[in-house]
Amino acid sequence: MSTREIAYQIFQKLNEEELQGFIALFKRAYLLEDDDMKERQAAFDRLEKMCRYVPNFDEKRELEEYRQEKYGQ
Repeated sequence: MSTREIAYQIFQKLNEEELQGFIALFKRAYLLEDDDMKERQAAFDRLEKMCRYVPNFDEKRELEEYRQEKYGQ
């Protein structure tokens, strides 16, 4: 009996809930390339939406103003 046949017999014995758990467990380890690329692209799109241009940002001045405001120094 081949390995695939053994695996098929095991899958046949699993109920729907057990099979879903098995798929969820192995999907993390063996992502399909298509799914992985879609997930990566979606994450990149979310990051791009958060990006904003900040003109003339002077972090030292901002930090100094914050310290003045918070500590009065």
